[in-house]
Amino acid sequence: MSKLVIFLPDIGEVAFDLTEAKVSVGRTDENVIRINDASVSTHHAEFVLQGGEYILRDLGSTNGIRVNGKPANEARLCPGDRVRFGSVEGVYEPDVKGAAQPLPPLEESIQPAMPAGQSQRPQDFGNASPFSRKAAKVDPLKKLAIAAGVIALFASAVAVYFAFILQAPKVPLL
Repeated sequence: MSKLVIFLPDIGEVAFDLTEAKVSVGRTDENVIRINDASVSTHHAEFVLQGGEYILRDLGSTNGIRVNGKPANEARLCPGDRVRFGSVEGVYEPDVKGAAQPLPPLEESIQPAMPAGQSQRPQDFGNASPFSRKAAKVDPLKKLAIAAGVIALFASAVAVYFAFILQAPKVPLL
């Protein structure tokens, strides 16, 4: 829910929830937001909800309204905008969650989704990536080094085998 936080000299910070489509601001009890200050007119301004955002309008007040320090007759409010009614200043804080809106109606022309097992690959399907795929490089020296390593391991295994068989001490059999 959007709100207006006003800074009053005697009271301090006061927050007003903006719950209606039209929220009046002024000095009298007839207003939704009542500011008891001599610089605020009886019917000073109003917040009007349009398209999920509030617009602040001056209602012909004596001291006018200011949005972010600039005089305005009407202004679409953004998060954190500083508003001033006469000499009273406040901050507009919109609904951070966003207004709940109904989903748009389902169009008749939309085709129902199919399970992946039944879908087909489009004929014009291709790689949409802007980066080209790396081609696998064949390095002959790498293959030669691997082959030499395998041969060296095999030769070492054979040499160890023959060294143990041929050099083993002969134990007489009883």
